[in-house]
Formats: sequence, C-alpha cells, structure tokens
Amino acid sequence: MKCKTVRMSSNFIWAVATAAYQIEGGKDTDGRTPSMWDAIREIPGRIKDGSTKDLSCDGRNKYREDVQLIKSLGVTHYRFSIDWSRVMKNGKTRNPLGMEYYKDLCRELKKEGIKCIVTLFHADLPLDLYNEGSWLTEGIIDRFVEFSRYCYEELNEYVSIWITFNEIRMHAWAGVVKVEGEPFHSLDIDYKKFLGNVSVTRAVMVASRNMLLAHAKVYRLFHEKDDSTRVGIIVGAHSCMDAEGEKISAVSERATKSMVNLYLDPLIHPSNDWTEDMKEYLGTDLPPWSEDEKKLLKNTMDVLCLNYYRPHIVKERKGPSLVEELFNFTMVDDDWPKIGGESSWVRLHPRGLISLLEGLTKKEKEDGMKYPNVPILISENGVNDDPSLDSLEDTNRIQYIEAHIDGILEARRSGINVIGYTAWSLMDNLEWDDGFQSEEKTRTPKMSVDWYRKKIEKERRDETMNKEVK
Repeated sequence: MKCKTVRMSSNFIWAVATAAYQIEGGKDTDGRTPSMWDAIREIPGRIKDGSTKDLSCDGRNKYREDVQLIKSLGVTHYRFSIDWSRVMKNGKTRNPLGMEYYKDLCRELKKEGIKCIVTLFHADLPLDLYNEGSWLTEGIIDRFVEFSRYCYEELNEYVSIWITFNEIRMHAWAGVVKVEGEPFHSLDIDYKKFLGNVSVTRAVMVASRNMLLAHAKVYRLFHEKDDSTRVGIIVGAHSCMDAEGEKISAVSERATKSMVNLYLDPLIHPSNDWTEDMKEYLGTDLPPWSEDEKKLLKNTMDVLCLNYYRPHIVKERKGPSLVEELFNFTMVDDDWPKIGGESSWVRLHPRGLISLLEGLTKKEKEDGMKYPNVPILISENGVNDDPSLDSLEDTNRIQYIEAHIDGILEARRSGINVIGYTAWSLMDNLEWDDGFQSEEKTRTPKMSVDWYRKKIEKERRDETMNKEVK
C-alpha cells in the first residue's frame, strides 16, 4: 500500500441554493403575470398546511439582505432560479422591469465575490403556457428557447453555470399531469385534449421528450454565442439498492435507470437514444427520436447536476405507483436514520450517493465509461428541521450535511469528478404543496450557518489530502 497526495481543486464549488417561487413572493411586483403555482395555491385544500397564497419569504424585496447572508456562509456560488412569469409576461413577451430584479441580484452577488449558478426552469410555468398544453406540446420548446435567450443576453456575464431544468423527471411525472403514486404538483390538465387517446405514461414521456429537446436547443444556442459557456441539467439522484443486503442487483439497477439514466441517456450515452431495456419496459409509450433529433441531443451537457436526499430499498415486485408497476419493482421500508424526524422522507445514508456516483461512472464496456468525462455537481443536498429539536439548534442538519460532504470527498479520492457541493436551502421556504406556515420575514441564522462556514474554510484551507491506493 502506498500513499498518494491528491490536491483538492481550488475551484471546487461550495454553494447554497434556493428556487424563485419558493422564496421570492412579490407575485404582483415588476409586472409579473400569473404562474401555475399561483393558480394551484388558489384551490381550496391543495396546500396541506392551509397557508395563504400570498405567504412567502419576501425574497424579491429582501435580496440585498439575503446576499449578505450568503456572504456570511463563505460559499463561492449561489444557485437560484429565474421566475419565467416575472421576466416574460404570460411567458411570451419580454419584461425588462422583471429582468432588472435579477440583474440587480447578480450585481450584488458579484460585488461580494459570489458566482451565480442559474436554473432557468424550477417547477413553475407561466399559467398561460400551462393552459396551452404545458410540456405536452412542441410549441413550448421554442417559447423556452426565447425565454432562455433573453436570460442569456441579460445575465450571462454574471453566470458561472447555466442549468436548464431542475429535476426533469420530477416535473414530467408530477408537474404536468396527475399521475398515480406521484406528488401532485400541477393543475389537473386534460392531457388527451392535446395528445389524443393515449395513456398517462405516454403523456409523461412526451413531456420528458419535449423538455430534453428544449434543453438541447438551449445548449446549442448558448454554445453558439460562447463555446466556453457551461450548461447542465439536474436529475433527482434516486439511488436504489436491493433489499437483500443493500447491494446493486438487476432490480435495483433497473429502478435507478427508470428514475435517473432514462433522462440522461439521450444526452450523453453513446447511443443518444432511450436504451433498449427502457424501450422494452415502456414500449409504444416511449416516443422515438428522429436522427436529426439525436444529433441535436448529442453531448449536450457540460455539467451533470444531481439533487440527492436519500436512497431507496427495492424488491422485485410491482409496487403501487405507476412507475413501480411499469418497471416491476417496489420500494420497501428501510431502517436508516430518520434524520429530519419521524415524519420526514429524508434519510441519513450517504453511501447511497457514493453508490450512485460509482454506478454513473463505472465502465460499461472495455472502451470507456458509461457517462465519460462529465463533471458532476451536487446541486441540492439537505434536510428539514427535526420538530423534536430547537429549530435554531439544527444539529441534525449539521450531521446530515457533514456526512454527505465527507462522502463526496471519498468519491473524489476514488477518482470521480465531483466539482462541487450545494446545500439546500438558504432559508426556510414554501415547500410546494406542503405549504409554509411561518409569517415571519426575519432571517435568523441557525447553528448550521456557522458550522457550514467553518467547514468550507477548513476544506479550502486543507487543499491537500492523503489518498490511500492499494
């Protein structure tokens, strides 16, 4: 056994993240027009805690204060999203007043030496575009391209990484149509009005296809303007393990593929297509790609972004949700620590992230890796407050984040090209259909703020680490 010194890259990304609709408020500010989530929050009973549609973190008005909070964390980057409804009226017409807010935010961040990671689409669609068919219609692709063009023209000088979509699978399955066993994060659109007499699975995969094409078109557009532009896309990092010994097996690999690889393969797999096993399970519900579309999609990813919160234990049996039924697996109970309290869905098991990173980068054939040479950014990772603890003494969050940072460093030591870590979230916020009960706008630092700053300082100071290689 020998020791090898590995340098921790001085440009490793240390970040914190938010999403526009979850923190901004200001729904009638800047000439902003209604979005789908404005409409969802108007429906009685849709928001579980009953919080009103106007309740928010008021981030639109408090952004200068929030930039100082970001600075106090010692992060190098801030990941935030653009509210399409704020910068383009009804999703179609440029709105300079709304764009000026984001330019001001970027200028404030630049002044404090903080770089921007900008997500173009994070779960919230202009209401007019949703009512016109959302991601079920190909017309929305060009709408998204024009929205992205506007953002690029006005903000690119400040942006380190562009992300086209947050969790493309999550939005396709939860944010377009209502699907059995998935979160209900959409209005109840009649997809057959736009697609004819097809299955809900077909509707979901048409939405996925249109988002992937929109991503590829934006990638090509941004690279035509400046080939040094970095563009990525986020997938939810659903790492699955077999119930027998938490190992990788045929069923766990199939489950992971159905929730992760399915949405990456058209972009960076050598085939630039849905893989044959996915075609077998989805059949005619999987819309095909033309040869021109495959060329458009090919290698349209500079950064692979992963949102990770927990792994899943699976068995070979059709489960209750549609995706479990389609891919012949079921998720079963685990005994990992419920780090966010008894009712939380988050689990403390960083090995699940390492396992996924290994699976995504392992050699599939002798001639190369599955997704070769793609830098990986952990674009979200975090845990809710544990109700049994004082909300300001969030020791559970410290334990969770530290374990995952250490896991990422372990992955880096094994040669996996992880370029950064992003903590979710900068502040308590609207948790979609769960709501947001606090009416206070006061920003009060929790124990994890000081801890995260010191952790970053330590890791940036200790740029060399020992790696044991057998």
